[in-house]
Amino acid sequence: MDLTFMIPCKLESPDRIRNLTTVICFLLSNFDAKVSVKEYDRTQSFESTVLPLLKRKIKNLDNLNYSFLEQTTDFFHKTRVLNELLTESDTEVVCNYDTDVILPIDSISKSYKAINDNVVDAVYPYGVGAYQKAVDYSPELFETFTASKIEDIDIFNLQEYSTTSSSTIGWCQFIRRENYINSFMMNEQFAAWGPEDCELFYRLNVMGNRVGRINNYVYHLEHTRSTDSWFSNPLWQQNVQLWEWIRRQDKETLIEYYKKQDYIKGKN
Repeated sequence: MDLTFMIPCKLESPDRIRNLTTVICFLLSNFDAKVSVKEYDRTQSFESTVLPLLKRKIKNLDNLNYSFLEQTTDFFHKTRVLNELLTESDTEVVCNYDTDVILPIDSISKSYKAINDNVVDAVYPYGVGAYQKAVDYSPELFETFTASKIEDIDIFNLQEYSTTSSSTIGWCQFIRRENYINSFMMNEQFAAWGPEDCELFYRLNVMGNRVGRINNYVYHLEHTRSTDSWFSNPLWQQNVQLWEWIRRQDKETLIEYYKKQDYIKGKN
């Protein structure tokens, strides 16, 4: 697969470590694709926490690439980390992939094929509505799940430990790399957790990309929340104001706005 899964991370709690380990095991076990993880924090911890767990569970880590970016902000700058991962990638298709998401194998295969066959330019591989399975992912379930073959039947069995919730546009997006860059990447003005996923979906459509969707479940491995991942983010209102402004602009105005962004000028 000419595909890179791009995973920004901050290992702020034991459940984040388990979840990221699970996601990497799932991807490496099922897809011949690159998995690029970039840790954004004050100090590096991936190699002492996640990597030993991976070595116990996965024989071949050749497709895994890890890098560290020292944190220079008071918040987890996910949009910046994704843009760095995107710039560093070299595959035709890339995928924004959260540290806590498992998808049916077929959903990922269909998403990649739709872009590779030039049917669409981007795919959201889950439905809108009651398509989220919020999984109570205990340490015991982590051990059981990662010891399995992580096939579709194992993923389906996560439903036993989950509740059904709503889904919209977060978690994971497959995008043709060239289109992603030409559509101005992630907006780095969004700080920590907020409506950056809403804005990306809106902008991909406004910029004329063909955006598809697969109506299947997404499994979200539940985790503790910090100011980097909930409404307690002190910059939440600032993010909302930016999103509200963007969604009222036409295509031409947005193009001029994005051309002036420092992160875009720095890439030219």
